[in-house]
Amino acid sequence: MKELFMLKRIIQPIRHVLCSVLIFFSVKSFCEIPQVLFVRAQKDTVALYEKYQISMDFRADYNNPFDPNELSLMAMMTSPTGKKWNINGFYNYNSWQSLWQVRFSPNEIGQWNYQLFIKDKNGVNDSTKNTFFVISSANKGPIKVAANKRYLQFSNGDPFYGIGLWYNDGYAAYNNGQIKSTVLDELKGLGVNFISSFITPLETHGTGVGRYDQAISGRLDEVFTMVEERDMQLSLNIWFHAFLSQTTWDGGNKRWNTNPYKQITAAKDFYHSEEAWKAQENLYRYMISRWGYSKSLMLWFVIDEVNGTDGWTSGDSIQAGVWGKKVHDYFKMNDPYQHLTTGTRSGGVNEYWHDGYQVFDLPSREIYEAQGFPMIKDGGVDGKPDHPLALSY
Repeated sequence: MKELFMLKRIIQPIRHVLCSVLIFFSVKSFCEIPQVLFVRAQKDTVALYEKYQISMDFRADYNNPFDPNELSLMAMMTSPTGKKWNINGFYNYNSWQSLWQVRFSPNEIGQWNYQLFIKDKNGVNDSTKNTFFVISSANKGPIKVAANKRYLQFSNGDPFYGIGLWYNDGYAAYNNGQIKSTVLDELKGLGVNFISSFITPLETHGTGVGRYDQAISGRLDEVFTMVEERDMQLSLNIWFHAFLSQTTWDGGNKRWNTNPYKQITAAKDFYHSEEAWKAQENLYRYMISRWGYSKSLMLWFVIDEVNGTDGWTSGDSIQAGVWGKKVHDYFKMNDPYQHLTTGTRSGGVNEYWHDGYQVFDLPSREIYEAQGFPMIKDGGVDGKPDHPLALSY
C-alpha cells in the first residue's frame, strides 16, 4: 500500500504537466479527470466558528453545475483531534474571483488539514491539500436543544432566549432587498436577537427545476453577512406555504404558478412526488453547502403554515407529515453542523400539527389571538385563563 501511495505521488505531477500539453493540442483522452486551475483560501487563520472559505476554479465535464451527479466538489476537513468533516462545495456565480467555493465553520482550536475532491463522470481529482489555523474567539457556536429538552442553548453551553419577529426581505435582486442594516441595528438596540424570513424559491421558471437563481442566492449571502456582523440569528423559512398553494386561501397566498415544480407535479401531489423529492434533495444539499456554515443560522424552518398548501387541503395531510420527516431526516443526515429544524400550521386556536411537532427538533406555534377568542372594546384580547397566549407564556 505504501508503495502504491508513493507511485501515485510521483505520477500525479507528471500527469498534470502532460495534460496541460495535451489539452493545448486538443488531445483529451488522457486528461479527462477534472483539472484544477487555481485554489485560493480567504485567509490562513480563522477564529473559532467563523467562516473559512476556499475559492477555486477547475476544468471539468458537466452541463449543470448544480447537479452533484454531474459534478461534485467536496473538502475533507480534519480537525486537530482527528475528527473528519465532509463539506460539500457549491457553484457561486456571484463571485467574480471564482465560480466554486467551500465554506466551513471550524469548532476546534489548532491546525486543520483539508483535501479537495473534484468529481465528474470521468474521475476524481484529489491532488489539492492544505492547512489552516483556528484561534479562539467569543463566538458561541450553533444553537442546540439543551439536554433536558426544555430550552435552547449555544454549542458552548450558554443559554439562548430568542426575542424576534418576521422580517421578510423579498430576495428579488442581488444587493437590493427589504432587510436593511440600519433597521437591524435598531432592532438589536431594542433587544431583538433573531429574525425569521422566508425565501423566494431558489428555483424559478427562469432557472428551471434543479438550477438555483444566483441573484436570490447572492442576496441571501448578504443577509447572512448582515446578521452575522450583529451577532443576531436568522430563522430561514425554506417553503413558504403560498409557493405550494394553487387553490388554498386567497390573494397572495396562492403562488404555485411561480413555482417551477409545477412542471413535474401537481400542487396537491407535491408531498407524494418522487421526482419532486429528488429535486429537493439537491436543493437542500446546495443550501447546506452555501449557508450551513453560518454561526447565525438559527433554524431550518422547513414549512410555514403547512395547512395553507394544496398538498394538505386537497392532497393528503398525513403525507405532509411523512414529507416533513423526510426533510428533517435529510438535514439530520447531511447537515454537518446539525442546525435545528421546525415547521408550523397556521395560527388558529385548533391548528395544532401533532404529526409535525413529533418530527422536528422543536415545535413552532403560530398563535393568532383573534382566531377563536373574542376581542374586547379597547383592542385587547379577552382575558380568559385558557387563552393560548397566556398558556404559551
